Amino acid sequence: MRKIFKWAIFLVCLVSNNKAFSQSTIDGNWYSTGTVEIEGSTNSYLGELKLKQKGRAVSGQFNYYFRDSLFTIPITGEFDYNSRYILINSFPIMLHSSTSTKLGVDCFMRGEFMLRISRVGSYLAGKLIADEKYKYTCPEIAFTFEKNNDSIANQLQDVKQTTTNSIANISHKDSAIPTIDPVAALITKQFENRPKYLFKDLYVDSSIVELEFVDNGAIDYDSISVFLNNKLVLKKTMLTHTPIKVKLILDNKLPYNELSMFANNEGLIPPNTATMTVIDGDNRTEIEMNSSLNSTATLKLKRWRK
Repeated sequence: MRKIFKWAIFLVCLVSNNKAFSQSTIDGNWYSTGTVEIEGSTNSYLGELKLKQKGRAVSGQFNYYFRDSLFTIPITGEFDYNSRYILINSFPIMLHSSTSTKLGVDCFMRGEFMLRISRVGSYLAGKLIADEKYKYTCPEIAFTFEKNNDSIANQLQDVKQTTTNSIANISHKDSAIPTIDPVAALITKQFENRPKYLFKDLYVDSSIVELEFVDNGAIDYDSISVFLNNKLVLKKTMLTHTPIKVKLILDNKLPYNELSMFANNEGLIPPNTATMTVIDGDNRTEIEMNSSLNSTATLKLKRWRK
């Protein structure tokens, strides 16, 4: 019933906003976290589009933070009113596997994004796709940009203190200082500032469980992060009908393990909803998860005592 209801709302929003689409421009600031679409990659990009539109022509800049550096790249492109697609011409971006921004390798990638507008926000959802020359070395990078008057500089300022504190806590005797992931630090800070909604106890047999998350209705660009015992185990990832898979190792010393699904956004149709499947050996349990920008759905994973 919930899926049908969500579909109905989705269709109503599309119809009611049809006129707004035709009159829309893409002027303004758009902010997102980019996820590299390759198995095993944990690198992400903090990205920002600053766009100006004149007729079909688009110009502006793409700002992105990678590892320890902020880059500003001028961009041009074209916006098609009928398809609502923005096509961004090829530009250089640091290869996701580069270990140093000073010695890193650039990929040349083009952007393909679709404009979506709802009552809760405006989004540019799509990917950066490598040019023919780089297609075998540069995987696609998925972004769901949300229109936002904030800037990437302000977003980075939010995690500056977290990063500084983390480094300050390292003993001066340590010979190496770990790299702080700004994306993870920002998400963790937001998670810590949002209340949890404890809604269920789930008993499991194994100390290792697997999770699968899928959107339980229309694809409306919900993105989630997953925390286990307040530690980030999955950074911002968009929900689709293809399962997002996460393997967890539970801490048997605790009376229970706390699992949280954090809403990075609410997509086109709030709240952020997902079907989570918990795979515990031969057992599969499906649970409906609902998080919002005001609370984080959280459950307790408990081991059966033998």
